[in-house]
Amino acid sequence: MKARIKKTGEIVEVTRNKHGLYVDENRVGYTLQELNFGNEEDEHWQDFRERAAIAAMQGTMSILGSSDRTAFRDIVVEGFRGDKKTYPNQIAEFAVACADALIDELKKIKCN
Repeated sequence: MKARIKKTGEIVEVTRNKHGLYVDENRVGYTLQELNFGNEEDEHWQDFRERAAIAAMQGTMSILGSSDRTAFRDIVVEGFRGDKKTYPNQIAEFAVACADALIDELKKIKCN
């Protein structure tokens, strides 16, 4: 995604790494506070969306592992073999859908 470095005004292409930093093509890292993505409202919701999707996925995995753990075992142990390799992708898609639904509801509350 494109972002403007607040200090210099330079526009760079960045990706978010696993540590929460935004890294440009030269591997220079920036914090969220150092960049402007255009609309700060959209930036806020995108960050919230990522966090909500992670939480939804953790919750889903927790529920799957709460009873006799067979569903969890099927996904984690057997989930990368055969037809079951789609389970993690399906859980991730579900988590993102949950995050999007939560954002839609929160935006309704904010507008009222």
